[in-house]
Amino acid sequence: MGQYDQPHSYVWPADYNWMKPQHHAEVSTVSQVNFPVSSTEVLVPWLLSMWMMGNKTPTDYPKRKIVKKPYRKGRNENAGFKDRFTWGQIDLEYPNQDTKQMAINTGAFIPINNLLLGLEVWKNKMFLSLPQWRPGIPVTLAYVDLNSYTKSPMLKPYPSWNWYANNMNRCHGLVSVFRMEVDKCDRLWVLDTGAINLANSVDQICPAKLDVFDLKTDTHIRRFIIPANQTLKDSLFTNIVVEILNDNCEDAYAYMSDVFQYGLVVYSYKEDASRRINHPYFYPDPLYCHYSMDGITFNWMDGIFGMCLSPDVGGAGQRVLYFHSLSSNNEFYVPTASLRNGTLGEGDIIEHFFALDESRCARHQSCQSSGMAMDEKGVMYYNLVTAGRVGCWHTGRPFGSVTQGLLSSGPTPLSFPNDLKVDKEPAQRVWMLSNSLHKYMYGKTDPNQINYRIMVAYTDDVVKGTVCETN
Repeated sequence: MGQYDQPHSYVWPADYNWMKPQHHAEVSTVSQVNFPVSSTEVLVPWLLSMWMMGNKTPTDYPKRKIVKKPYRKGRNENAGFKDRFTWGQIDLEYPNQDTKQMAINTGAFIPINNLLLGLEVWKNKMFLSLPQWRPGIPVTLAYVDLNSYTKSPMLKPYPSWNWYANNMNRCHGLVSVFRMEVDKCDRLWVLDTGAINLANSVDQICPAKLDVFDLKTDTHIRRFIIPANQTLKDSLFTNIVVEILNDNCEDAYAYMSDVFQYGLVVYSYKEDASRRINHPYFYPDPLYCHYSMDGITFNWMDGIFGMCLSPDVGGAGQRVLYFHSLSSNNEFYVPTASLRNGTLGEGDIIEHFFALDESRCARHQSCQSSGMAMDEKGVMYYNLVTAGRVGCWHTGRPFGSVTQGLLSSGPTPLSFPNDLKVDKEPAQRVWMLSNSLHKYMYGKTDPNQINYRIMVAYTDDVVKGTVCETN
């Protein structure tokens, strides 16, 4: 592999070998341009987090109910994930063909540069995010009709083209969306990073903000700009989870993760205010910052990334937020009541976070996980980036390598499974998006091959015959 041009600011410098596992023979082919934090700033909190984990005894962790039931044999492979949509490259639905051709001619729309990153589902709509990684990405949030069975449908801008037409003041519209969340009140919460040219550096042209839409009317109902004192240089807010308390749509909280500067912003919809929480568990693990896929090797230091909520038992707000860093094999959790408690200071809330006892996989294996979600029965689903698979864990059972299942997604490994969601339909489905991100950033995507794949499975079916089965 040759030297890559201008990699993203979250990769390690090529000469940072202190964090590289000794069993890796490859040398990273990715260099560093804008390293966001110094090695000391990363290493000291990481060592603190490892000390905290190492000094906890089994009695420090809340007792978990262990369900002992026989697992079903004879797994049905037909119950695995199935393709719903696939694309070689993304196409957009313009008002007319002349407008589209003009956008292509001027470079306003460069199809190969448009990358699908996040997904969310509401009734007959699937929302997809297209963050501003490179030029030629005119729309950052779009949707497709789930009633359509076109293999590779054109994407429609959400909520309309009017949100993207005013280039003179881009901050009034949506700038660069990574992920979004639908709540039980039929609202779409959209986390907008406000940053562009992310394949090279974090070019913060607008403040990071949260936009909320009423999905029944497609109207904009709330905008919250994340305060400047809750963002750091090169902060990047990439994931959001929403919690509704007591079925009260006004009593809602959003938890938003800063993947580059390792923080969590907690936003209260009722108070229209937020606070930032920092914790060593938000940092990456230097031993698992190395990635190797399809002949491409690189080092990423992505922190807190995947997040999901435990089932809402009784609507009493007794949930926990599970989370992990992308560059890590470990899983952590914190009661959401602690996150919502504004009286807990930085020194107090640190004791409310817990590390699950074991690693997600056996020692020296790399099973970094990106997006994750949980169904109503307490089964967690998560993407395994380098393995090209989807994993699962029944949260009523101990956390460890032997209790992690692998779900069927066909004979071909997924190319960078990135986002994953469980919908809110009565018969729940789990949706997975893979997007060949490593090829997009460091190699070359071939539009004649499948680069973007969305797969779906019913939750009850996909776990049958695995260690995650609930029956």
